[in-house]
Amino acid sequence: MSSESSVTRRQKVGRYEILAEIASGGMATVYLGRLVTAPGFERQVAIKKLHPHLERQKDFVEMFLDEARIVARLHHPNVVQTLECGADEGGHFLVMDYVEGPTLAKMLAKAAGMGERIPTSVAVRVALDALAGLHAAHELTGEDGRLLNVVHRDVSPQNILVSVDGIARITDFGVARANERLAVTRTGQLKGKLSYMAPEQARGEPTDRRADVFAMGVILWEMLTGRRLFRGKADSEAETLTKVLYGEIARVSAVHPEIHPLLDAICAQALERPLDARYATCADFAEALEQAARGGVEVATHREVARYVEQMHGEEIAQRRAVIRNLRSPGSISPDEPTAAETPPQLSSVSSAALSYEASPGSKVGFTPLLPAKPTAAFRGNGVLLVALGAALVVTVAAVGVLVWVVMRPPPVAVVVPAASAATGGGNPPSPMPVSPSSSLPLASTPLPTIGTSSAPAIPSTSLVPAPRVTPPIFKKVPVGDDGLSSNPYRR
Repeated sequence: MSSESSVTRRQKVGRYEILAEIASGGMATVYLGRLVTAPGFERQVAIKKLHPHLERQKDFVEMFLDEARIVARLHHPNVVQTLECGADEGGHFLVMDYVEGPTLAKMLAKAAGMGERIPTSVAVRVALDALAGLHAAHELTGEDGRLLNVVHRDVSPQNILVSVDGIARITDFGVARANERLAVTRTGQLKGKLSYMAPEQARGEPTDRRADVFAMGVILWEMLTGRRLFRGKADSEAETLTKVLYGEIARVSAVHPEIHPLLDAICAQALERPLDARYATCADFAEALEQAARGGVEVATHREVARYVEQMHGEEIAQRRAVIRNLRSPGSISPDEPTAAETPPQLSSVSSAALSYEASPGSKVGFTPLLPAKPTAAFRGNGVLLVALGAALVVTVAAVGVLVWVVMRPPPVAVVVPAASAATGGGNPPSPMPVSPSSSLPLASTPLPTIGTSSAPAIPSTSLVPAPRVTPPIFKKVPVGDDGLSSNPYRR
């Protein structure tokens, strides 16, 4: 197939051509796309598209539009920029800047897999960038100049992108709260990731920007220690929630004794459960980190962060670039040109693996794959199949046993009892005589009379009486042994 024909068969979202699928979540799928406006001029973008089955649910559509309304107002270097929001026959979509680089979650997992931690200077720089982006969202105002009181509520390593230029950016405001939201959070619903959720948010109480401060405190703690702060065994949500609400929050110095005391104190204040003891704003949190830098804490520059990203993830980034080059075609595509639906390829070979990081005994940082908290559908299906096969086996064995019993069961024995003759005037009947199973005639009896002879005695009348059933000694019952291991009390 020629490159031109492959172009015309690719999916389109609005005026954008989809090249590949980047990631998929519970609410939307993110694609790598491009916009070609003239030969030799194109722009790569990330397209977030609402799942088709959610298009019929008003709550999810309004939540998706809420995100678009919030991020459309945000113009900050530490926030992923939204370029366009629209809808076509395929549903609603957001077009955002394509950030080339790993997520912070991928960086943490990669470092843990190598038995290392993210350098402290890099961790502080990433935290400063993320805090700056969050503060810009918190200070967002409406057309009347009033604060919208935006709260991200889902700040996590998965939603912090670190690009090849060394700049960290906040993304995914899908569950953010603002005063002018179309969708209103229902009572009892938790939005966000439990491991990075502020205690007041986990309790379902009203939240403000200090909830994002707490989440950033968790992220900084994990970057400095290389461990998870709030995580239940086997990813138990109930245990994780208990740790968030009541568990002891260890100091960074308890895990990483070499940490600078200023960083230890800053992280501890960001993780205070009482709201009044926590930093009031992300700007205050960032200001404390900058003062610590003047007090001896090393802070990496963006160029140093870029070198670290290249060192740790350069091979993966190069692979992704090669895949994208192969997906691109030399020709352009007209926005009005009809295209046939085709499933876009996935960047699975270079996408971030579902990994988790955790300290293991005897080493600075360990690594464990993330296991599913619940059995998968395939696992449940296999279990049902095994139960069905076991039941069929039991029925088959029972049927064979019944068949063997019927075949080996001895035939019934009948006897002939002659009735008392008239000549004797009754009396006791003679002893029973055996009868052949295939005939009703006696085996030994009085000779039959000759036809035409008047003096022949009359044939005695007979009656069949079933004999008592006698089970032949084919099987012999034996007692179970002293060891109690005999499962069948019968044997030959």
